[in-house]
This record gives sequence, C-alpha cells and structure tokens, in this order.
Amino acid sequence: MPTYAAVTGAPSERTLAALRRSKLGGYLFPGADGRGSAVLFDPPRPRFGRISAGRLRNPAWDLAVELKETVWLLRDEAAGACATACFPGGGYLDMGWAADWTPAEDPRQREAQRAGWDKHCAEIARKAGLVPGAAGPLSEVRNDPAPDGSRPSGEDVLRRLCAVVGAPDTVVGQSLLEQAGPRGRDFVRFEAEGR
Repeated sequence: MPTYAAVTGAPSERTLAALRRSKLGGYLFPGADGRGSAVLFDPPRPRFGRISAGRLRNPAWDLAVELKETVWLLRDEAAGACATACFPGGGYLDMGWAADWTPAEDPRQREAQRAGWDKHCAEIARKAGLVPGAAGPLSEVRNDPAPDGSRPSGEDVLRRLCAVVGAPDTVVGQSLLEQAGPRGRDFVRFEAEGR
C-alpha cells in the first residue's frame, strides 16, 4: 500500500497532543504556519495473518475522537485510492476512486452517476464540518479519464483532496507499511501511550 496516512485541518500542536494518547506510534508532519497536520501511523498488528480495513481505519478514527475534528484516512494501492472521513462523533464515510473507473456512455446514466457522487460528497462535507461551499470542490476530486485515455493517479487525487480539506499532502505516497520511516526531515516521532 504506497499510501497509508491520515490528514486533518487541525493544528499540529493539538494533533500531537491527541496522538500521544494513540494506541499506535508514528510520525507527525506539521503543516505550514500551524495549519493542518499529516500523520504516518506505524503498521497495525495483523490478526490471523492480515490487517483488516477496520484495523487500518481505527487509528485515524481514534484521532478524530480525541481531536473532536474530522480526520481523513488516505489509502492508495493498485486497485485505486480511498479517503475515509472519520467523524469525531462516530461513524465514517468513504470516497473511492477505482483505478479503472469509466463513466457510463449513456448521458442519462452518466448524469445519474454524477448526481449520486455530488450528493455523497455534499453529505461528507456536511458531516466533516467543512467550510460552506466545500461540497462543490470536494465533488470535483475525480479521476475520470481524459479524451486521450489518461487519468489522474491515486496520488494526484489524494493531493487534490488534501487541498480541499486544508491539510498538508506531504504524506501522500508514503506508508510505514512499505518503508521504515518518513521521507523528509520535518516529521516528529510520537510513541503510543494507549488509553
């Protein structure tokens, strides 16, 4: 999994304080001028030989509860990219971009698909507490193919999402599941203390 990280619009001081109560250690990247934070979590322990989606999501969800702000879990792999909005009051909603996504050829079906996506993004923006008007930019984070057949990569899509939610995109393309430590010197190590 080339990207396994979390981002939030919360300032780095608050994020680091919340991470100190985390069940997993990792690295924090403070955003510019204290705006936003990005986190690389240590890999969760596998159970029965694998790491479930819930075990991957739980550190970001715990952080959202501690911060009382939405935290976005970013994942990218060969099948596509996914961003999970973990809400501070509980619950989560996924945004997914399949690597082979192609809109329907029939215009009515295509409009219905787009209307469904726009509605989903509006619900996420509302539950995430994004600034008014953010639903439109959020729904524009798409990976539709261009006329020449090219399309944005999973990393491109996740970077655009970070811009919409006001978080640094430094962790996109990084995962402690695949690398020993973060790339870059501005990361701060935090250790798990648990609860």
